[in-house]
Amino acid sequence: MKLRNKVLIAISLVWLLFLGMTYIGSRFFLIQSFLNLEQDRATRDLSRVDQALDQINYALYTFTSDWSHWNDLYDFMQGKNPEFVPGNLNMTAFVNSNINLMTFWNNEGKIVVGGAIDTNNRELIAYPKGLEKYLYPGSLLLDRRDITKDVRGFVHVSPGIMLIAASSITDGDKIMPPLGATVFGRNLDQNLVNQIAETTKVNLKLLLPNTINQSSTLAKYFDTTSKNKTGHYSVPISHDLLEGYTVIKDINGKPIGMFQMTTPRAIYRSGVSAINYYLTAFVVLGILFSLFMLWLLRILIIKRLEKLDEEIADIGAKNAIKQRVAVSGTDELSSVSSEVNHMLDIIQASHEQLEQRVLERTQELQKTNIQLQQEITERKSVERELIIHKEHLVRLAHYDSLTTLPNRVFFNEILNKAINHAKRQQKLFAVLFVDLDRFKTINDALGHPTGDLVLKEIGNRFASILRNGDILARLGGDEFIILLNDINDAKFAAPVAEKILEITSQPVKVQTHEFFITASVGICIFPSDGESLEDLQKNADMAMYKAKRAGGGAYQYYTKEMDIAAHEHIKLEAALRKAIQNEEFVLHYQPQFSLKDGTIKRAEALIRWNHPKLGMISPAKFIPLAEETGLILPIGEWALREACRTNKKWQDEGYDPITVSVNISPKQFKHQDIAQIISNVLNETGLLPAYLEVEITETAVMDDIDIATARLNRINAMGVRISIDDFGTGYTSISYLKQFPFDVLKIDQHFIKGIPHSANDMAIISAVIALGHNLGLEVVAEGVETAEQMQYLSEHYCDLIQGYFISRPLPASKVILQFAKSGETKDTVIQAEE
Repeated sequence: MKLRNKVLIAISLVWLLFLGMTYIGSRFFLIQSFLNLEQDRATRDLSRVDQALDQINYALYTFTSDWSHWNDLYDFMQGKNPEFVPGNLNMTAFVNSNINLMTFWNNEGKIVVGGAIDTNNRELIAYPKGLEKYLYPGSLLLDRRDITKDVRGFVHVSPGIMLIAASSITDGDKIMPPLGATVFGRNLDQNLVNQIAETTKVNLKLLLPNTINQSSTLAKYFDTTSKNKTGHYSVPISHDLLEGYTVIKDINGKPIGMFQMTTPRAIYRSGVSAINYYLTAFVVLGILFSLFMLWLLRILIIKRLEKLDEEIADIGAKNAIKQRVAVSGTDELSSVSSEVNHMLDIIQASHEQLEQRVLERTQELQKTNIQLQQEITERKSVERELIIHKEHLVRLAHYDSLTTLPNRVFFNEILNKAINHAKRQQKLFAVLFVDLDRFKTINDALGHPTGDLVLKEIGNRFASILRNGDILARLGGDEFIILLNDINDAKFAAPVAEKILEITSQPVKVQTHEFFITASVGICIFPSDGESLEDLQKNADMAMYKAKRAGGGAYQYYTKEMDIAAHEHIKLEAALRKAIQNEEFVLHYQPQFSLKDGTIKRAEALIRWNHPKLGMISPAKFIPLAEETGLILPIGEWALREACRTNKKWQDEGYDPITVSVNISPKQFKHQDIAQIISNVLNETGLLPAYLEVEITETAVMDDIDIATARLNRINAMGVRISIDDFGTGYTSISYLKQFPFDVLKIDQHFIKGIPHSANDMAIISAVIALGHNLGLEVVAEGVETAEQMQYLSEHYCDLIQGYFISRPLPASKVILQFAKSGETKDTVIQAEE
């Protein structure tokens, strides 16, 4: 670029910089002054609107006060002036006074008389909705304990805002105690808004909450104006117009609307015009000055520099190192010419040396460059390996190695981010805790490799039904957890849970095996069910266990009652453990009555918990807990030993030998060497095996037929009788009934309750009795509570019955007396139990 062009550009840039600073200064200082004047003008206009509205409100207050301090009204409130209402409260009074609400209240906060008027249509209307939020006993408007405490202001009603005033009802001299309150109101309608606009000479518009909420901009202005101490806010909306806002608050200080003022920006436009005139004149003068400076510099400096430049360029173009430039004068430019010639001398002397050194250095650099390229290649290879290794470590730390799903650590990080995001955005999300029911059976039966394949298939199924933004993770074992992000309401999780249950229940084929699996799902919702990672996972887990305890294959939403139940569960478990240590359990015995000879043949031992503070606790309350915690094992063994000990004691005391049946829980049957335990107890107590009967449920024997058959055969070989309990409620087939060494078949009380009203139940009972007899089994009916039930069972040759109709479960000292009387007639025994 030519020097003269650079000089021109430099002068132009300096001038433009100065012009820009002048423009910015005018904008920051001069324009700001005009903006401040404009804001002050808008504030004064808004204040005049406030004053005009306050004057109207004060007029209403004065009108209300005049009515309140009126002897005729005071007499009416005392019941002495019945003509007051027809003479004063009429349509003309409302219309002439431009009043839309006129009410009179007693000191108990109850309305005595009043009405609401549509003054435009001259008709009575219902009280505006929303007025009840301000008029109630003890409210600001009706609290008349302080006679000097009159109230005026605004209230928010449907469909808008009402000016309101309240005053204590006293006599004309304000001497007598107040008898209540006068509350008058006037609608802040368009006519009144027009009146205020005419008075203040501004363009005015009333904005109500429903209008404000439809616009995010208006909502922002409303919030800003409400928080402003002055209650005012103004903002330019264009080059020509400015909007101002003044908030309207109700008598409780709550913002209920605002006025919008629109006014021309005359002050601002005048300021901008003046500044533009000034800047135009300044630019013209600046251009003229710049041209003069450029001409002067060219004459004195630029022409000589151009000549020096041409000579140096000619030397460079010809590569004529021996050529020199002309030197003239004694100023700085002549010194520059001399220095150029001296520099050319130095360049000529060192040129050849430089060429040689460059050649040598180039050869050295080529060797070094080759070495560097080799080192860079090796380093990139190592870096790639490190990146791959790091990615592998990150995946191991954040993903489950079996299913490749996020693990517990990674899910917790995601859940924490979801919590923070939902709090900021005020969103909902759901956490679903999924546990596979009885999955341990697959691992125990076929090994962990097979179980792992099942888990991978289940994980793939779960992932297939989720949205892109949802998260599925495996916590470990057969536990999965799901995060449903950004849901609209809590009901969204239910269809997802149902789909999980549906796809889980479909057969899973692994190698040559086919598995039928169910799942239990617990659901909790953020933030209603918890706001922390720990609470959400704990509550979802708690809901899942609620579904599992109900039988599995279902989902359950978390409820706060579960916390209470969990605490009760923990307390009951602790008390149950102490009960074992403190020997708080007792056995009661329920006789089994023979329908053939009318005697009591046997008794069933039933456990009871005699709590030191709560008294007798039903087995229905603590047996499921004992099963769940494993405490059923020591409890069941104690019951077996106690029943055998008591039976042997009766025999030692001289009573006729009887058989006592003892219930064996499914957990005892599966997880203990039950045959060895029975043998040990019989040896310890000295009871003969023939006088012990053990009751086994259908579910206990059907999980593994071969193992169950082996255990039952060992028990049967001792001479102990075996009873199948609750027959008909499970899924025992007749073939298995033949295979197992049962002695007694017990019909569940569910069927007995159907006598004599359910033909189906009665048909099943008669068929089961016939089946039992054909298989050589003794048949016992449980839960007999009426004479009709006993009669039906007798007619169909049932062997034994037990139930409340015969006898409730009794302590050992009392039940033995029943056996002592068992030789009496059937009617005698029944009568004794009644």
